[in-house]
Amino acid sequence: MSLDTDAVKVCLVSLGCPKNLVDSEVLLGAAAEDGILVARDPEDADVAIVNTCGFIDSAKEESIQTILEIARLKTEGNLKGLVVVGCLSQRYGDELRRDLPEVDAILGLSDYSKVPALIKHLAKGGDARFVMDTRGGKPKTKDSDRRRLLLTPRSYAYLRIGEGCDHSCSFCAIPLIRGKQRSKPIEVLVEEAQGLAAGGVRELVLVAEDSTAYGMDWADNKRMLAPLLEALSQVAGIEWIRVLYAYPHTVRPAVTEQLRENPKVLPYLDIPIQHISSPMLRAMKRGVSSSQVRRVLDRLREEVPGIAIRTTFIVGFPGETHEDFEELLQLTKDFRFERLGVFPFSREEGTSSYAMPGEVDPSLVEERIAAIMEASRAVIEERNRGLVGSRTRVLIDGALDEERLARLGWTEGSVGRTYADAPEIDCEVYFPDSLASGTFVEGEIVGSSGYDLLARPRLETT
Repeated sequence: MSLDTDAVKVCLVSLGCPKNLVDSEVLLGAAAEDGILVARDPEDADVAIVNTCGFIDSAKEESIQTILEIARLKTEGNLKGLVVVGCLSQRYGDELRRDLPEVDAILGLSDYSKVPALIKHLAKGGDARFVMDTRGGKPKTKDSDRRRLLLTPRSYAYLRIGEGCDHSCSFCAIPLIRGKQRSKPIEVLVEEAQGLAAGGVRELVLVAEDSTAYGMDWADNKRMLAPLLEALSQVAGIEWIRVLYAYPHTVRPAVTEQLRENPKVLPYLDIPIQHISSPMLRAMKRGVSSSQVRRVLDRLREEVPGIAIRTTFIVGFPGETHEDFEELLQLTKDFRFERLGVFPFSREEGTSSYAMPGEVDPSLVEERIAAIMEASRAVIEERNRGLVGSRTRVLIDGALDEERLARLGWTEGSVGRTYADAPEIDCEVYFPDSLASGTFVEGEIVGSSGYDLLARPRLETT
């Protein structure tokens, strides 16, 4: 008996970064527009899709493990098809086809225009190993992200302002996967933001491989992030605009002016410096010295009072000495970053650091990461204790899950974020109350729990 196409169900598992999540939302948007239903779990779907990450070894391993776990449902459950998309398949499509015969289709990065037809084909029991090229559809265009099925809470959405990267950092494979930088026009992004606001989104989180290079590919080498921020701040319904992934020495005064003066642009900046030792920065091909990085960080503090600065470090890069690491650890203690992430170096094929000598012992890398995180945690916990008794504006993301409720000993609760906290990666604020996603609350801070704050609502502003 043929399957009614209206009843076809797909489940998508999205791995990796926010840029990948936007791809997932675009894919599901295309599927939903074609009448395909979305299932929460692969056990309940006819076809499962895994959107993979191929950035570093641990992400690749997670992607492969996820694929294999879901593939078992094809023999143990009702799953009829398994599709793999994303960065890993863009980079290793041929190898995946050879090594994973249980996967029916492997697609790279595209607008995913053919995916709904593929889902229906597999759900009807179509031929295995559906023939599609690595791109899996038409190349992306400036309009590819217009129709999305959001996977984030109502409170926020990611706005991808560009894709690809023109830098040649020795550790990074992103240009090999996503190509050169391609920025969207301002008017397209404003229209996307208007659509998101109409759906109730309150915060836009701007993402790109290098946000501070936005527009250089079409604006005669001019950096257009500041004009974009000004244009997006005019969109009715959007209250917060947050910038992720700024390149250290390209944060111009026009951008810091927006961070300081524009009431909708949050005084927050994610600026991954990766290291502070000049020998390491040279080896990483970051195009900047230690003194330049320090000047940029100091200038951000001076030009944007109260700014929350998030950064990331790479520890264990080939040749990293004790002195290199101690300089990084001291910066962590002295500069007191509001938010911080640390990653171990990962050798990536095709990058100039892949064959570099001077490997750092993995156990030493773990020790160095632990030392950085301990120093950062001490800074954040001290700052959190100092916030007790104060009030701050919080955007509510939704209800607390059962695990956190049990840890806190609450029967109900909500989770939100301050201006200093990007979704998914930063700290959170917990309320012992049921508050609607997408609302702003004035929270009175009454305590802290590790990285996170405990609060009670004082005033719902909207």
